[in-house]
Amino acid sequence: MIQQWKNNIVTMIYVKEELHKYDINGLWQYHFPEVAATEEQIESVERKLGYKLDANYRSFLTRANGWKGFYQTVDLFGTEEIVNSSIMKYANKLLDSLEEDVIRSSGFLKSELMPIATTLNDKDLFVLTIPTSHKPGIVIWFAGEEIDRFSDFNEYFLAMIDYNREEIEDLKKENSK
Repeated sequence: MIQQWKNNIVTMIYVKEELHKYDINGLWQYHFPEVAATEEQIESVERKLGYKLDANYRSFLTRANGWKGFYQTVDLFGTEEIVNSSIMKYANKLLDSLEEDVIRSSGFLKSELMPIATTLNDKDLFVLTIPTSHKPGIVIWFAGEEIDRFSDFNEYFLAMIDYNREEIEDLKKENSK
């Protein structure tokens, strides 16, 4: 799995560089992923949460401890953001602000959802179902309603590569006008 993350992270970096090339109006900020989390950082987060992180997300953190601007203005959380950060507080407010019927239709309780990515510029929120949920490891994208769902963190990461590729195509079309 470690080699998979290396490959996927490198692919995302290439895609983000290509996106940056076509973003002539400077819509987005571009960042490299954060340096890998240490085992101690991850274990500290798990102690504070009271449960082990999802294995796929945990494995990602051992290669990249979060990623600012992962998709547009969405930041993917690392260990620093997961526990008691201002962005996590904001993400939890977004989660709390979702209509009850949106949460109910997701098939999960709010207590089964842990924010893993959000933006301060909009209402996009990505949550991971926690290990004690009835279906752990699922990533759900909310923006007032459910936008997309991914069977696990790996699928989410790969889908975000594709969403960034779609953004490149949109910018190419826009630039050719």
